[in-house]
Amino acid sequence: MSSDRVISASVVPVHKQPSFTSEMVSQGLMWESVNILNKEDNWCRMKMEDGYEGWIHNFYLAELNNISTDSLIITNRYAPIRSQRGKNGSILTLLSFGTIVPLLDQTSGYCQIQLMNGEEGFIPAQNNVASQSRHDIIRLARSLIGVPYLWGGKSSFGYDCSGFVQMVLKTAGISMPRDAGLQIQADWLEEISISRILPGDLVFFSEDNCINHVAFTTGDGKIIHCSGEVKLESIIEGEKGFNNILAKLDHTYTSISKMVNS
Repeated sequence: MSSDRVISASVVPVHKQPSFTSEMVSQGLMWESVNILNKEDNWCRMKMEDGYEGWIHNFYLAELNNISTDSLIITNRYAPIRSQRGKNGSILTLLSFGTIVPLLDQTSGYCQIQLMNGEEGFIPAQNNVASQSRHDIIRLARSLIGVPYLWGGKSSFGYDCSGFVQMVLKTAGISMPRDAGLQIQADWLEEISISRILPGDLVFFSEDNCINHVAFTTGDGKIIHCSGEVKLESIIEGEKGFNNILAKLDHTYTSISKMVNS
């Protein structure tokens, strides 16, 4: 079975089993396209754009119809959709960082976007991001400091460690698998020594040969990661923000140089 649909709400839970009581393993963002693998009652087992599979309730899905070919990615932490241009329009919903929306027009500090019902909405102009730039990867990661941890989360309402890394890289124009165990296997990553790390490179943590955490390196001995919340810490003893738990784990440094321009 194969049928394309799109996510119709700003953030949608992806469950391990076809039940709202089942574990949430990931999330889908509005306008994200998904492929139906099979159905069970009012649930669909989906394959997400990043290859991840899970169950989504029919309520959160819509058909693909006459979508604008131009698009815009949300680079602010949140983006309110208003019914009209300006701050007086009623807020229809709140979009997450990393959401890609169909773009109709950009004028006067606002972007006119396409809504699910075929009507139009307005969001504030988004911060510019240099595609595949180490500097902007770290800038984006820092802009999300304080977002709470959420198991299975990949939105700015809540992240898990790999969801945070995936969405920051996506917004910077770099595609990455969903889970840390798959991320470290990306063929464009190159294992490096600690002496060669640069801002935006990744460090993977493992215990008993099992990858259980991932973080961005800032290039100055610190990391940005999501554990409890998105935060800036260090795994070097004696430095401010030292994380004793992560420091005790095995860690592998990997370079993203093959995917960045600077």
